[in-house]
Amino acid sequence: MTSQVLLHPDDNLTQDDTDMWASLMDQVKIGDSRQAKEIEVAPKPTFCVKTKDKDGNKIFLNICTTDSIPEPKKKTVEDLVKMLESEEEMLAADYRIPMSIGEAPHAEVDKKGQGCSVHDIAINPNYVKTLKDEPAFMNFFLQVVFEGLTAKFNIELEWDWIILKNRSHVGRIKPHMIRTYKKPVIQEVEKPAENKKPVKKTTKPTQPAPKPDYIVLQEPIEGTPNYLIIEIMLPDIESSSKLTLDVGEDRLTLHAHPAKYFLDIELPYDVIPLESGAQFDTSAHMLTVALMTTCV
Repeated sequence: MTSQVLLHPDDNLTQDDTDMWASLMDQVKIGDSRQAKEIEVAPKPTFCVKTKDKDGNKIFLNICTTDSIPEPKKKTVEDLVKMLESEEEMLAADYRIPMSIGEAPHAEVDKKGQGCSVHDIAINPNYVKTLKDEPAFMNFFLQVVFEGLTAKFNIELEWDWIILKNRSHVGRIKPHMIRTYKKPVIQEVEKPAENKKPVKKTTKPTQPAPKPDYIVLQEPIEGTPNYLIIEIMLPDIESSSKLTLDVGEDRLTLHAHPAKYFLDIELPYDVIPLESGAQFDTSAHMLTVALMTTCV
């Protein structure tokens, strides 16, 4: 039985549990800058948008792709319309488009020999099909891009744009620096013998990778949480060396090798992947993951 109930971390905990959670919280608060690194990528051009700023100057947007940027959550047009019509901030915050906006615009010359300014925007390649198939997503995407350019470069763009038919980009695409995250390091712990809890081992899995039992807790319980705590029961796992944990802004995945367990869940709140900690209790066969939310 899997569950995703938000509980308070102080409910029905032993002293060992409290100490472990305090240790995890400290680990999350401190963070680990070694988990993040920047890599240089060369985005591939896909299509080009022509617009202008408030002063009438021509602006071109090179929409490029790179696998180094994650794909947005899957949404239907109905989901998008509901989100745009809703006044609830949580719905809007639930949908983000990961992208990279170039560090600076580059000056180019258009086909008429006139000067123009070009911005390079990189997204996940799979998202391009969604944009081309659904005009609603294209409009929403460009609105987000326009707002991003305004925030980053203090420019105002006219909502009067066209996609060039026979030109995928203007000028030379500049490299982008993309921040990537290493997988969280799982610390292995073992409780004293007197505190060990009996764990019933499961029989040999009848499917390649069954979904383990898990529970999601929040701290504090009132209002928006600062932290999420995820407890995952792994009865057949003896060591953290068999585990591969990945944490994204809105998703957590866990592989227990070889094909013991597989867990892929959407988190109830967005988190900061860099600020994460994990411990595997070898006696209780439980993995505990602590995540700092973006609400902090």
